[in-house]
Amino acid sequence: MDDFEREALARLPLAESVWTLLRYVVSPEFAAELFDQHRGTGYEGDVRFGVLVELVSDAILQHGGSGRRSFQAARANGRLAATTRAVYGKLSRVPLELSQVFLSGATQRLQEVLPTTPTCVLPESLRRFSVVVVDGKKIKGLAKRVKVLRDFRGKALGGKGVVALHLNTQLAIAMEASPDGEANDAPLTPGVLEQVRALLPDELLYVKDRQFCDLTIPALVVEQGSHFLIRYSKKMGFFPEKSQISRDRQGRRIVDEWGWLGAVGEKRRMYVRRVTLERPGEEEVSVVTDLQDAAVFPAQDLLDLYLQRWTIERMFQQVTEVFDLQHLIGSTPQGALFQFALCLLLYNVIQVTRGYVAELQQRSTATISSELLFRDVRDEMIAAAKFIDRAELIQLLDRPYSASQLRHRLCHLLQYSWASTWLKAPPRKTPRQPPPPKIEVSGGHFSAWKQIEAAKALTRSPKPP
Repeated sequence: MDDFEREALARLPLAESVWTLLRYVVSPEFAAELFDQHRGTGYEGDVRFGVLVELVSDAILQHGGSGRRSFQAARANGRLAATTRAVYGKLSRVPLELSQVFLSGATQRLQEVLPTTPTCVLPESLRRFSVVVVDGKKIKGLAKRVKVLRDFRGKALGGKGVVALHLNTQLAIAMEASPDGEANDAPLTPGVLEQVRALLPDELLYVKDRQFCDLTIPALVVEQGSHFLIRYSKKMGFFPEKSQISRDRQGRRIVDEWGWLGAVGEKRRMYVRRVTLERPGEEEVSVVTDLQDAAVFPAQDLLDLYLQRWTIERMFQQVTEVFDLQHLIGSTPQGALFQFALCLLLYNVIQVTRGYVAELQQRSTATISSELLFRDVRDEMIAAAKFIDRAELIQLLDRPYSASQLRHRLCHLLQYSWASTWLKAPPRKTPRQPPPPKIEVSGGHFSAWKQIEAAKALTRSPKPP
């Protein structure tokens, strides 16, 4: 690497930080070992699994989600000897198990280099737990390139993934996948619970939405030695035996009840606690939990924690919009689910980078926008691709960092990396008002000039006495 390239890379600390993190968590040795253990009937051939990870990552990070542009660029600079068609074929055959362990294994390595400042503040009574939010995500917009799909109208689903988000670190740590995009979340949940239990030996508290409110999933959680906080579904009968009333910070009524979840005579029925927040003019929020001691776990803390379940919804939105998941590179469910797993890992890497930036600037992580930070990361990566030889860049990044050495390197790179444009917009002081009703026009179109002139005429007309 000559002096110009070194100087160029020194001016791109965000790009180097993200590349260094990715190289650490998905090293060539790690990718090869992962593929050997979970390849099924697959084989390496001319496109190794580690190379496939690099190519799809480049498509997302530098080429706006275009796989073809990424593959062609790799062929042009000599990193890829196989044809573009061969890469698409490799992507279409990635085993589901490999996509799952790729996310969990790489994220486990990423947790070794987390910043010391916590990124999420839990309610005080619940800080003893590792809180895990679980929810499902349909992969939409699969291209109908496979012959049997071409005759169908409508959008094709590229699979279903049930994801576990570790709320304490804000990282997606596990995924259980199904190639059937219409699969229900419940059958995939036991696999997620097994993965999370293997990854997190701590005392676990699962937070889930109402589709998980049945007699099977809570029982699985309790058998695992963990706890649950699930939105109550009215499809399940609840038979209270005692209750107490309190008020939240806004003076709204909270009903705390203890009773049985499930019909009388049902063998699997459970004794649980139900906490209901009454919101005048809105739907009430009701959750059930096995944390039954109201003195140790106040109702307000449980409701506050449940509100943080929206973190996983925001994560899915960012993964879709920011990391171009709406542009699926592969044309099979296997390829779509691998891209989803990789997008989740990239989301995790950006969260760690965001955490270091916040810690070095002595700011709250919540004040920094992941989307705005990623925009500058992507710009720096594109600039690096233009000015720095890729082979020399990879050679520079292939340093045998230990976890502590990598933390020190990231602090060095990001110490002076700050832009006020990364700050989130302040929250609205007044609630957003509903938009006024639209005016119907004949023919489905209208003249903008006529409407503007008519509005001007109204403002110029004299007011009646």
